[in-house]
Amino acid sequence: MKKIVIIVMCFLCFGCKDKDDIIIEEEPTNNVSLNLLGEENITLNYNEKYNEPGFEALNGDEDVNDLVKVSGKVINRPGEYTLTYELSVDDEKIVKERKVVVKKIEDEENASFIPVLMYHYFYDDEAGETGSDGNYLAKSLFEEQLKYLKDNNYYFPTMEELNDYVDGKINLPSKSIILTMDDGAESNYRIAYPLALEYEIPIVWFVVTSWTDPNMPYQQEIINSGYVSMESHTNDMHRAGCPTNHGGIFQCISREEAINDLTTSKQMLKTATTLAYPFGDYNDFTKEVLKEAGYNMAFTTEWGVVKPGMDKYALPRIRISDGNSLETFIASIS
Repeated sequence: MKKIVIIVMCFLCFGCKDKDDIIIEEEPTNNVSLNLLGEENITLNYNEKYNEPGFEALNGDEDVNDLVKVSGKVINRPGEYTLTYELSVDDEKIVKERKVVVKKIEDEENASFIPVLMYHYFYDDEAGETGSDGNYLAKSLFEEQLKYLKDNNYYFPTMEELNDYVDGKINLPSKSIILTMDDGAESNYRIAYPLALEYEIPIVWFVVTSWTDPNMPYQQEIINSGYVSMESHTNDMHRAGCPTNHGGIFQCISREEAINDLTTSKQMLKTATTLAYPFGDYNDFTKEVLKEAGYNMAFTTEWGVVKPGMDKYALPRIRISDGNSLETFIASIS
């Protein structure tokens, strides 16, 4: 900001002392400007990529675009988003906002079922890595699957939307699908997460909170991306110790211990409403405890698709196996 100062030499004026200087300060002249290029209000169709129109920031004739701080993001999910542009030069601060609306997908057909996919771990076959067991999936195959879903305009409901869909409260587009990953392993962050960002496909991680702290900076980065939501895989019940089914301890632990575990996990994750049973083991006891702990839904490892009216505490999923062709993948979700 610059001030114009005028010095007047007073020789003959009433009330002036001989040759005293009178300094008159005019109102500050603002030479700092921030203008948004393009529209300030933008509407996008679902799956339409957002292209930032940019801005122009000047301090007089000087380009100060590098001083502009932009906050907020637009993700490929229906909703309203705000981008904030802030320019600070000396004592001058200018803030502008851009509103972006992503419209809901237009699909007259209501989904008769929702495939919920189950992944575990990944390996980078392009870098020579191999998977140690059937729970691992090659990076190249995962990317091929994501590309297919993106190219074919699939819709990715949130857990809240799925809950309402099962309750019969809402309809969902015919090509709806949800991608889930159990355990919260390192390869999810290293391999799956970058691909989710690249293809703008949201994924749900069921994490064991005693194995990974969701409040760590890199975990917060994942959550803040808008393409990863974290749900519960319990706090410390992903272990054996029960003689039934696959041996998951959840079925045999005391009610008090189970409630404490589920509450701890919920508190650490902050927004968790859904659980994936460790080892896929569940019974009437686990369902009752989940309701008591405030969970809305739970997933098993049983094969199947989710349909309206199902038991929300025993929802099936489709396991995605390594080595299967894209044609096999397409058939499994169809």
